Amino acid sequence: MAAVEKFSAEYEPMVGKMRTAFDAGKTKDIAWRRRQLEGIHRMMSENHEAVTEATRQDLGGGKLRGIGEVSPGAAADHALAHLDDWTDDKWISGWISRCYTRPEPKGVVLIIAPWNFPFNLSLLPLVPAIAAGNCVVIKPSEMSPTCASLLQALVEKYLDAECIKVVQGALDETTALLKQRWDHIFYTGNGVVGKIVMKAAAEHLTPVTLELGGKSPVIIDETAQMDATCDRVSVIKWMNCGQICVAPDYVLVHESRAKEFMERQKALVQSSFGDNPKANREYGKIVNERHVDRVQRLIETAKGQLICGGVAGIDRSARHVPPTIIYDPTMDSPLMQEEIFGPIMPIVPYKTLDDAIKIVNSKETPLAMYMYSQSSANIEKVLSKVSSGGACVNTSLEQVIGDDAPFGGKGPSGMGRYHGKYGFDELSHTRTILRKSTLPGFRAPAIPLPNAAKPTPDFVYGIAVKMTLGVVPRGLKAFLRQRMMKRSIKCLLLAVVFGALSRYGIIRSSL
Repeated sequence: MAAVEKFSAEYEPMVGKMRTAFDAGKTKDIAWRRRQLEGIHRMMSENHEAVTEATRQDLGGGKLRGIGEVSPGAAADHALAHLDDWTDDKWISGWISRCYTRPEPKGVVLIIAPWNFPFNLSLLPLVPAIAAGNCVVIKPSEMSPTCASLLQALVEKYLDAECIKVVQGALDETTALLKQRWDHIFYTGNGVVGKIVMKAAAEHLTPVTLELGGKSPVIIDETAQMDATCDRVSVIKWMNCGQICVAPDYVLVHESRAKEFMERQKALVQSSFGDNPKANREYGKIVNERHVDRVQRLIETAKGQLICGGVAGIDRSARHVPPTIIYDPTMDSPLMQEEIFGPIMPIVPYKTLDDAIKIVNSKETPLAMYMYSQSSANIEKVLSKVSSGGACVNTSLEQVIGDDAPFGGKGPSGMGRYHGKYGFDELSHTRTILRKSTLPGFRAPAIPLPNAAKPTPDFVYGIAVKMTLGVVPRGLKAFLRQRMMKRSIKCLLLAVVFGALSRYGIIRSSL
């Protein structure tokens, strides 16, 4: 507790200085925002080798593993291309009296990042936070220390140190940061800590974005194209040793295809990682020994049939757990109750699609859901009956790639969304502004002032109700709108034709 108070006393003036810079309008300047976004792009372009090497040191894996970590540079480039449009006022209605919205920065934002994609999940939220004009403090995870150290060095070199800071540390430092008053908190991680973050935010009524996780299911029906299905499930399941919030957590496969899928997955593990995955440089590491123990416990208590991998291949000191496939584990085992976040693939056969849907819906809403099928009816049935933060049909993970679609959870898998314009909106306050005319004839207030000499007659209330709620039936309104639209289009076309004829002297305009 003393350490928390010590850090809190240290962070309070830091946040205060950042708020002073924000209040002075420094980050509201569009040119400032552009310079910071360009800095992120240069940071990744000029240091991608160092970023990739740091990631491999903390989490292992092949060199291509670094592509995801440097992708915030592409997100910054996307934001730069759209910044003028995102920051413009948006007209809603009216001409003489105009109503419009204006996106405004929230203020000083805290980003608490996880360890599994240490650069990506620190900088991807930073891009929209900067684009929206906020000051930002990033708290990287202490569990990927090489990446956290390099991230701080790069941020201090490429970005405005007065308005964008990195704070290192573990539980005490994070607790102290959460005691400060923020204008938005962006947390990526697990639901247990998510509740702590939300509770701390409630002290100051601070809005939060929570990107959590859950047990993301795969449903494979009897019509699935098995070549594509096996490859697309496998590549995401074993990526980063399954330490991905949207990784396929468990596979529900129709009993008529279960043996085929299981055998193909075993063959893919062999062809991808060989007899000794620990020696394969493309295969990563578990983040630390504590998580090795956690994953080992999931394997030991799963029951079911071990197809490949297992505890015999675990090397705790090397942080290695081999790709492990377990067929038909017990449904009440920790493996089928907890988010795995590791290289274990449970395969569960089902008889009917309703049975699969019932299993998924017996658990909390997941961050992702993957359906593999060639049946449009089955696809629509699953999409309509199974809720999730995002979903893919006949692929996995691709719903989170790119800047044109939102990414976020629902309920226990998170709240809020980001990526591209959605992140800009999430980290902005959309302010509604109405500018009312004072021209002659428009100077009366919208609600008339009372007249002491002449009280308002009761019938005025009836007129006001009709003006508010309408007197024309909705069906008639729709009919009239269609007729008016058609008439408007005809008038427009006639005006264009008339203008063209007048322009070339075919007819003479009397206007």
